[in-house]
Amino acid sequence: MRNIIVSVVALCLLMTGCNSRTPQYRIGVSQCLDDAWRQKMNYEMERELLLHPEMSLSRRIAYGSNELQCAQIDSFIKERVDLLIVSPNEAEQVQPAVTRAYRAGIPVIVADRRVPGDEWTAFIGGDNYKVGRLMAHWVMEKWKKRGTVSKPFVVLEVAGLPGSTPATLRHKGMMEGIEEAKEEGLAAKVEMQSVMGSWYKENAYEVVSEYLETHPLPDVIVAHNDLMAIGAAEAAGGVPIMGVDGIHPGLQAIVDGKIECSATYSSRGDMLIDAAAHILHKEPYVHDTVLETTLVDITAAYPMLKQDEAITRDLETLHIVQTQSESKWKQLRFDRFILILFVVLFFILFLITLSYIIVKQRKIQTKIKHDIIPQLENMQEAIQLSKKDEAFAERLRQVVDDYLTDPALNVEFLGGKLQLSRTQLFRRVKAVAGKGPLDYIRERRLIRADELLRTTDMTIQQVALELCFSSPGYFTKCYKEYFGHLPSVR
Repeated sequence: MRNIIVSVVALCLLMTGCNSRTPQYRIGVSQCLDDAWRQKMNYEMERELLLHPEMSLSRRIAYGSNELQCAQIDSFIKERVDLLIVSPNEAEQVQPAVTRAYRAGIPVIVADRRVPGDEWTAFIGGDNYKVGRLMAHWVMEKWKKRGTVSKPFVVLEVAGLPGSTPATLRHKGMMEGIEEAKEEGLAAKVEMQSVMGSWYKENAYEVVSEYLETHPLPDVIVAHNDLMAIGAAEAAGGVPIMGVDGIHPGLQAIVDGKIECSATYSSRGDMLIDAAAHILHKEPYVHDTVLETTLVDITAAYPMLKQDEAITRDLETLHIVQTQSESKWKQLRFDRFILILFVVLFFILFLITLSYIIVKQRKIQTKIKHDIIPQLENMQEAIQLSKKDEAFAERLRQVVDDYLTDPALNVEFLGGKLQLSRTQLFRRVKAVAGKGPLDYIRERRLIRADELLRTTDMTIQQVALELCFSSPGYFTKCYKEYFGHLPSVR
């Protein structure tokens, strides 16, 4: 839906024949690195910016240097940007510069890595400690599958940049998760070893290769991001490997069988721009946003990868439209009819492209339905009832079961107990039980009758009378219709 909105905005700009509005707000973006994860964040910010022509970005990269990042933030302060987005290299070292910006009256959105203190405007990022706990859970599952073996279960951790917040918290979360398992007697033979990959694939390949020169293959490898996981896989083929991020390179590596899984760690550049818009326009915003993380294996990676590729193609098309639109309006003034004709034709082409993508996606979904349909069916069953409906269903069952032997149990009696009108009662019971109130009451009585026949010495006549059936014959008829056989005393 967001892609369609962006495309419509771009097309409307073309059709109005107006030059792009001069941005009113300048946002400074301080990125600590230029890796694949932050490139994705940048791309998401640029995409979201299409919906906010009143804002522009000025981005600078520190390339892993705390000193350079602090200097760049100070430069933004001198330039008096309207808002600052900071993805810190090392949170504690970059904190003073963030504080200076905040005290200078510049709203600061901290992304990915939370800086100490509270002198910032908003935070949007994942829970690195929770990522570490997810790593520990995956390790322990692998340990359990190995079974009882006398030798230690060796876990090789390929950590990120020493001192960086994600590396520190992910290591802490994993170690505490494994230590808790040890205290429970589940991981007494787990042996942790660690090398520093500094976030890059090439570094991970080198340090894992050096490790293997003096050590046997570990049982599993846990890397702090997908790029290092891929580098580790190239150095130690055949070892189960887990990465972190769940972006395109990692998803492709899972599909290709290089790594086994990845923990999602969303970049959400779109949320950063949306939060910036709310702050700059003096609108309510969320002060602290912690993004969820989940484990992605081959079952989920394939459709996610295809969806990501389709979205990327669409967004690249939209970016081309925007760039061409701005440059053309600066150079030429086309006849309005020709412009509108061009836009219509382009939009038709876009719809054809979008339709082609949808058809391709459906073909892909058909090919993989045997892998994902069972999971989707289970998920569908799990979410059929909302929490409200589940609570009502439980309350309905309790009330009916409490009064099964009461002849007064009917629609009016049940509605009174549940404080619902007759119409509301029929609608709610139909929604949660798939049948009307009287059918539901009869079903619960038949289930209780079957239980009494199986577990007590009561006769069929006694059971029918106990559960308020008009006659043994009517009870026998209802019983057979529901269970498919005549009632009998066990």
